[in-house]
Formats: sequence, C-alpha cells, structure tokens
Amino acid sequence: MPSTLPATNVTRLIDIGQILPNPLSLSIYGDPEQETDDLLESVRTHGILVPLVVTRTASSEWELISGHRRLSCARALGHEEVPCEARSYPSSQARDRAVLEYNRQRRKTFSQLMREADTLETLYKAEARHRRLTNLRQFNTPRENIDRRNSDNRSGRSDSAVAQALGLGGKDLYRQARMIWKTARQGDPRAEACLPQLDAGTKTIHAAYKDLRRRDRFSAGFRPTPYDVWSFKHDRAFGIPHPGSIPPAIVAHTLHYYTLPNALVVDPMAGGGTTLDVCESMGRKAIAYDLNPVRPDILKHDVRHGFPPESHGCDLIFCDPPYHTMLARKYGAAGIDHEPLPVWIAFLNQLARDAMAALKPGGHLALLVANQTEKDLPAGFGYLDHAFLGYSAMVAAGFLPERRVSCPMDGAYLPQHVRRARTEGRMLGQVRDLLIGRKPFEK
Repeated sequence: MPSTLPATNVTRLIDIGQILPNPLSLSIYGDPEQETDDLLESVRTHGILVPLVVTRTASSEWELISGHRRLSCARALGHEEVPCEARSYPSSQARDRAVLEYNRQRRKTFSQLMREADTLETLYKAEARHRRLTNLRQFNTPRENIDRRNSDNRSGRSDSAVAQALGLGGKDLYRQARMIWKTARQGDPRAEACLPQLDAGTKTIHAAYKDLRRRDRFSAGFRPTPYDVWSFKHDRAFGIPHPGSIPPAIVAHTLHYYTLPNALVVDPMAGGGTTLDVCESMGRKAIAYDLNPVRPDILKHDVRHGFPPESHGCDLIFCDPPYHTMLARKYGAAGIDHEPLPVWIAFLNQLARDAMAALKPGGHLALLVANQTEKDLPAGFGYLDHAFLGYSAMVAAGFLPERRVSCPMDGAYLPQHVRRARTEGRMLGQVRDLLIGRKPFEK
C-alpha cells in the first residue's frame, strides 16, 4: 500500500473532550478499551510518548486517526489533555487509507484483517473508477472502447494488492480467506463457527477453507459402504463444534439407504446441526430441533413434548440422544441426561411412540445409541446397553426392526488412558449402534 500520510505538523495539546473516535477504526478494530491492559501502566508511568494523530472535521471538531488505545488510557487515568499531531487529508478516501496505514504493524485477528480487506477493496474500486473517468475526460474516448483488461480493478491484480497490504502472502490464500469471510457474512453456521477459531489462531485459513469445501462430499461421487459396520471419523465440514457430535457419514449413509431425494428428515436433538448440513449436501429437506439451539436454523423445542405439527408426515427421524448420563456435565441442566435411569427408559419409550405418530407409513426411525460404561452407572450395573433399551422401545411402539448397524466410536482416548486401562484390566468403551425401525404401512 503506498504511503498516504501527509507531512507531520507541530505537536499540540488538545482537550480530550474535543476528540471524536474514528468510525472506520471502531468498525474494523472494535472497542479500544478492550485492548488497553498492557498499555495502561505504561501511560500511567511515562505518559503518552507518541502523539495521537487527529484531523479537522467539517464541523471543526477533531477526529482521531491514530491512537484510540492511547486515548482510552488517558481517559481512564483522568488526563484532561493529550499531545496530538494535526494532519489534513484531501479526501475521505485518503483519511481511510491513513487509518489503515497507521494500523499496519498492529497485531490483528482474522476478522479485523477481513474488515480491513472490505475497506481496501472499496478503496481500490473507487480509485480504479476515478482513473477510468480521468482517462475518458483526457482522451474523450467512448466508454465502451476502454480496454478494461488493463485496468487495476482486475480481480487477480486487486486480490494480489490487498493480500500484500494485509500481509497474507499471495492471492490464493487471500481468496480462501475471503470465501470464508463472505460465507460467514451470509449466515452460514459452519463458516461463522470458524471465525472464533481463526481469530484465536487455533485454526488456519487453509484448514477452515478445506472444511467448507468438503461440504459437497456426499453429493457428487458419493460411494456408500455396502457393509453394516460404519466406522467413520468426524468431519468438521458438517455441523459446528458441540458436545457429542457424530461423524456426518453416519447420517449420510442413513439418508442413502432409507430415504429418497427431497425426503423430509427430522432431527429432534440436533446439537451442532450435522444432520442439517448433510441433508443440504444430499438434497433432502430437514427440520431440526433442540432444547438449547446453537444455530439459527435449529428451532427451540423439547422433544419430550412430542413432535411439532410441521414435522408430521416426515420420511425419516434421526435421533442421536445424549445416552443417559454419559455427557450430562457438558449439557444444560434441563436435559433428559440428568434424570435417573427409569426416567430415561420412559423417555426412550415415549420418543419411539411420538416418532411413530409423526412418521408417514413406511417411514423410518434411526436411533443412534452407545453403551454406557464405568461413569455414572446405577448401583450394581457394570454397563448400560442403550441399544437393547432402544430396541425394546421401538418394538413396543410398533416399529418393525429394519437393521442394526455397528458404528464404533472413533475414540477420544489419550495414550495414557489406554496404558492405564491395560494396567488395571479395564476395557474402554467403543460400542455404538444405529437402530433402524420402519413404521408399518396401514392395512
């Protein structure tokens, strides 16, 4: 980015009350008071060592160009005046450029970088348009005869310039970042879930981009396994992080074998929305509910009150309940996972009866359940066979058993857990089953 900073004027003291924050700076970098902890003590001890930069507004007030954190510290410490350099800028675009330039060396989050990119792209487009109009006036050339292929507004050239200004390297990485940002701004829950990880530096741009690109893996070229053992790993391209999230391939295979395109699928305990995302990828309609929704496309509903009217007549109900008390500490206190075992069994039976009422004839109920071992077991129990409990509930409700598929958990055990289990002669739980029941056709 070429320098847009005018020559430095004489430093003067200006009343704090006369200085207004810069709207662009606040929109990109946020509230400066959230980032003053490391600076406050320095200002308290040494004062403001680097003057703030201000400019006159049309109403003769001072607008801050650089130094929002310093100004916040000064206000917090009760200073009445701060040293400032007054600068003038020929246009609002030049002023915006200066704001970005003064923050060039600032440590920024991914979201701050993308908000900078929003501003830079707007500035580049305005400058390119200005150059084209200047050429038109200078040479009196008909607009349709201008060769726009040589314009600085070409996508590739603009991408490279913005990427360089942001310090993101080449245009390819920048385009990946922009795709993530644009998708998140459009309200995609998976892209929105990536932003905190990118801001915290716990996920790379390339990894987030790959996750979003994999969303179509079940649409074109999907090759289902022909066996009744579905050993799949998690894929963060589907659903957002949530306790008890499941491999999306389990949902995809269930849809493949037990639904047709455009079928209506209902998930009454949707969690992070994996079922929603897989249905979108495979061309199925989906309605998702949860007691504590974490996405706007999941509706708030407690399945203990039955299935809402809009879900009736559905083709498939996919249920991944919280397996009694296995994940109770990670869920809210109002869930069924906190209840005693008799209440949990009663819940499974009521869920099966309500699913029978909601499904159309010939529709399927898919119930994903895992054995419970070691933790929070009732007195005298060595384990809880939730698959047996689920099977009993489905048969009692009138479902015809269709299939039992083994879906072993991909394991979250650390090496020390495995070593300890071997030493103590214990087995670590991996058993999980998908039970499929079919609602009979009416006679």
